Amino acid sequence: MTTTEPAFLAAGRSWEAGLAASSRKRLGQWLTPWWLVQSALSEALPGLPARPTVLDPSCGDARWLVAAGRHLPGARLVGWDVDPGALRAAHAVCRAAGVDVELVQRDALFGPTIDADLVVGNPPYVRPQHLPAAHRAAVWGAFATATDKCDLYAPFVERMLQLAPRICVVVSDTWLCMASFQALRDHLAQHPVDLLARVTDAAFEARVGTVLLSVRPEGRWRRGLVAPSGLHESGEVQRVDGVFAMEDAVALHGVGTLADHWRLRMGVVCGDYARWVRARAGHPDDRRTCRGKDVRRFAIESREWLRYQPRAMLDAKPYVAPKHAGLFDVPEKLVLCGASGATLRAAVDTERLFPLDSCYVSEGPGDPWALCGLLNASSVNAWYGARFPNTRVKAIELARLPWPAGGLARVAAAARAADQEGVDREVVAAYGL
Repeated sequence: MTTTEPAFLAAGRSWEAGLAASSRKRLGQWLTPWWLVQSALSEALPGLPARPTVLDPSCGDARWLVAAGRHLPGARLVGWDVDPGALRAAHAVCRAAGVDVELVQRDALFGPTIDADLVVGNPPYVRPQHLPAAHRAAVWGAFATATDKCDLYAPFVERMLQLAPRICVVVSDTWLCMASFQALRDHLAQHPVDLLARVTDAAFEARVGTVLLSVRPEGRWRRGLVAPSGLHESGEVQRVDGVFAMEDAVALHGVGTLADHWRLRMGVVCGDYARWVRARAGHPDDRRTCRGKDVRRFAIESREWLRYQPRAMLDAKPYVAPKHAGLFDVPEKLVLCGASGATLRAAVDTERLFPLDSCYVSEGPGDPWALCGLLNASSVNAWYGARFPNTRVKAIELARLPWPAGGLARVAAAARAADQEGVDREVVAAYGL
């Protein structure tokens, strides 16, 4: 499959180049690479009726519809978008490609519907706080999948499923496991999902993982990876513990959960690293600190100082969270990297560090070395990584980890010795695996 974009897409390039960061945040506009459009349609188009109606409800420059039209002569192609600039680009691209598309400026979430055979596209990624208040209230009131802090693409997927029996879309992978998207997961579990495929890294110029989602009447719940070389299937999607696992999910059984024994608290949220964090100490309020990148398994490389002045921090920016010194100024505590994604990295701090907000800190009466060994164990990482593959670790997710029924004294001893093999062996024994 070629990754070279066809010449006709150049007709919309000036609009794409003019997308400002503020516009991307407000409208969630990210154009899908041509190779990914082709891969998606190769899954979506087979089995459609003759002369189908294909809709892209957030069409951008209409590349999905143009690609569909080149494969389906005689199809009715319909594109909606709220951005008049996008529609001007779409008109130019369609003319250059020689493909007839009905283009309409409108909000796809409300208003008239059409009976489509297939809905395709890359719905907008917009966080609720970036939506106008009235629009957010209208959307969150109209769609069952619009809950909590979910992204705008969740109600878009719900709307797509109202408009056609088949959808093929590229969306962020956050919905697979985050608590805010439980309603979307429940909604999709009632539909015949055919394919969930991770999109290879760097497909988009954004720090967000993406998946290709295909729903069709003969859905088989396949999973895989889609790359410029094509789709590589890897088995079936597993639905476990309320999430969609894209890897074989390890089952751990225990007595209660981590939340029954420990609380993980975020580090100091200071709001202004340039003001409060420095390379060397020079004030009585300076405290050794660390960031997530400084945390390795069983070790912390502390290289910076935090001027810990909670009252001044709050006066400067009321939304910060300096916490309280008693959380950090203790002989031993666990520090967990919060930006390591599906791979957990934890260490025990014995130097009374005041970690920053890219870390979690343990709060509880147990042995932090036992918790350190548990979170670094391969079996726990396999349990966590399959269920929660996002770029950031979430304390609410880790709180669900089954707590082993067996004793953890040997786990703690192996962690103190930074013995990864010993930790893995003792955690397996503690879980009775």
